[in-house]
Parts: sequence; structure tokens; C-alpha cells
Amino acid sequence: MKLTVVSNTSTTQINIEENIKSLSDNDEIKVAIEDAWNKNSDKAIDINIKDSFIITSSVIGFLIKFIKKDKMPITLYITNDELYEMMDDMNLVQALNIKKAM
Repeated sequence: MKLTVVSNTSTTQINIEENIKSLSDNDEIKVAIEDAWNKNSDKAIDINIKDSFIITSSVIGFLIKFIKKDKMPITLYITNDELYEMMDDMNLVQALNIKKAM
């Protein structure tokens, strides 16, 4: 997995390329989100998942916590049709603020 963080005036963008599959991937995503939030809690966080056709349950778990409990303004943009459909089947599109990316 390749993760990059880009901060602009209104949002922090976390870009994820390749598959999300290992524990270290989970940790890297979690740390990137926490760092973005700690640096500027006024900015929305946009997470762009470009290639992955899978997402681990631990990533789903901490995203739900960040969005619902911690009230972080996170939006997920998913490019892969298979992953988007899986998240829709799990009724997570609304809960995780998921948008279909082109």
C-alpha cells in the first residue's frame, strides 16, 4: 500500500493506492488520520481509496469510531466498483460518508 497526505486550505487529503491488506497498512492509515486531525481539526479529511478492492475490518472499525464518536469530518472516495458495492451491501455507505469516485 502507498499512502500520501496532501493538505490544502480546506481539506486534508489522504490518498491510498494499492490494496489495504496488512496490519501495518491499518496502522499507517490510522496514524495518518489522527495526525491530520491533530494538526488541524477544522479541516475536513478526504480519504481517496484508488485501487483497493478490499478493506480490513479494523479499518472499518476505527473509521466508524472516528466519524460517529469523535465526530471527525471524514469522507471516503472509493474508485473500485467491487469495494464500493461491498460497502453498500454492508450498509456502510451512509455511515462512513462514502462517495463513488471516478
